[in-house]
Amino acid sequence: MEKWVPMFMDPEYKETVWGGTDLITLFQKRIPSAHTGESWEVAAHKNGNSTIRNGFLAGRTLRDAIEEYPAEILGYSLMQEGRSHFPLLIKFIDAAQNLSVQVHPNDEMAAKLEGPGVSGKTEMWYVVDAKEGAQLVYGFKKDMTQDSFREAIENNTIEKYLNYVPVKKGDSFFIPAGTLHAIGAGIVIAEIQQNCDTTYRVYDYNRKGLDGKPRELHIDKALQCTNLSSSKGNEYSNIDEGIICPFFQTYRRELRGLQEIAVTNEHFQILMILEGSGRIEGIDFKKGDTILLPAAGETVGLDGRAVYLQIL
Repeated sequence: MEKWVPMFMDPEYKETVWGGTDLITLFQKRIPSAHTGESWEVAAHKNGNSTIRNGFLAGRTLRDAIEEYPAEILGYSLMQEGRSHFPLLIKFIDAAQNLSVQVHPNDEMAAKLEGPGVSGKTEMWYVVDAKEGAQLVYGFKKDMTQDSFREAIENNTIEKYLNYVPVKKGDSFFIPAGTLHAIGAGIVIAEIQQNCDTTYRVYDYNRKGLDGKPRELHIDKALQCTNLSSSKGNEYSNIDEGIICPFFQTYRRELRGLQEIAVTNEHFQILMILEGSGRIEGIDFKKGDTILLPAAGETVGLDGRAVYLQIL
């Protein structure tokens, strides 16, 4: 019988027009270029897969491993729900420039607009690093209507209706599907989301992509998905109390010496190491590592000094 151990994940990188090099500076990631926007840390998606670094599954993609060992990796609670695919997509995002203003559909709208079997995208952000004066977009600063939203897009005046929020290291945001949003320049985040890569852009600063062509907008679909109510006063979340929704739970934890994490056969867990270093079950970890704890595991022991996100 094979021994299940904490699974260190090697990411798949995504080059973007807005990406940069902060994933080297912060985490010593081996990024492919100076336009690296995303590091898909834990991914089992048709558009990207992370690879298992250690253990008897070393060198296998997460997607392939789940096909062979669904219950052992995912856990029985997901199997009982009839789900045999990985439900989350975990990333680091480096926004050297502003991301497009965009929205994601919920499950119902994703199935309607993209086809059966496509999930929606509720997500959360944890700010790993932010330059002085950095800000992001979180919804609208006042209530909108379908007509006023469309008119603002068509007249190129959407920016004056957006709710701009100042950010600093350690801030966190819960972003339900349907919330218009954009990460601003100078921000690096950890993103926890449903396993979905569907994005509807409504505004992109008239910018061209890395291929030199104007980037596609998805206005008609976005109009069907966007929550038009004001988001003022509802932006920040408390990561220490936990960000909890039907799709994931995320907590910020501190490691100061010895610690144990109980992993049952019901559900996997994920650890994103944000600061510090240590050992987990005798394996060294460092800042920037992302570790999948398969549901086949038992209680795991950690030792060191670190700050990490625990995702269930």
